[in-house]
Amino acid sequence: MTSETSFIPYQAFLYWLLLAGLILFGFYLALDLGLVAGIVNNDATRLSLIIALIFIVSSSHCAWRSWVISRQSNLIENLAEKPGETVSEQSLARDYLQAVRGGRTEADSAQLAEVLAETIRGSHKVGWFIVGALIKLGLLGTVIGFVLMLRSVSGLDSLDIADIKQLMQQMTQGMGIAMNTTLVGLVCSLLLGLQYLLLDRSADRFVVSTINLGQRWRADQASNSSGDGRGAV
Repeated sequence: MTSETSFIPYQAFLYWLLLAGLILFGFYLALDLGLVAGIVNNDATRLSLIIALIFIVSSSHCAWRSWVISRQSNLIENLAEKPGETVSEQSLARDYLQAVRGGRTEADSAQLAEVLAETIRGSHKVGWFIVGALIKLGLLGTVIGFVLMLRSVSGLDSLDIADIKQLMQQMTQGMGIAMNTTLVGLVCSLLLGLQYLLLDRSADRFVVSTINLGQRWRADQASNSSGDGRGAV
């Protein structure tokens, strides 16, 4: 009864859609206020566009993974409602559940559970690497911006009004690159990290549901074996 009231079909994907909607709304506000145009125009290195492109591709990967986890979670919920059915549909939990029904030992079931958890969360490790890489790309833009600022003042012995004006423009350009790339890298890293955090939590719920279902099946088999002398498989 608890699973019936708490389970939401396609929960992981719905959470991702909600977060994606908030991100698109924030992007629309930044676009309307002219922040996006200002960042693009002031970034001569185009690192901000590269960071944004990586963010879009990685977010698409999050969407696909949230859909996969949602499908797997729906299958587990259907099996929990109909415990007597054979696990015929291809899924990550099928081998684990079939092994439990086949009378594997507790040690074997624990190893299979670890393999299940590693499989469902394995591709997320690349995502967490990209989250860190976005910050590093932003810091790379910061370094490039400060290098441009320092290069603009090096080798100057005397300055007149025209040189000072040109120097200020170059320093402003370098500062703009440093600040804009850092801002874009931090924001994209934060939003992408939030998406992968939701994916990890959804994957954990899937693994816990699968293990709980396997333990319930094992307990039912033990009860049936002790009650009628036959091993129910």
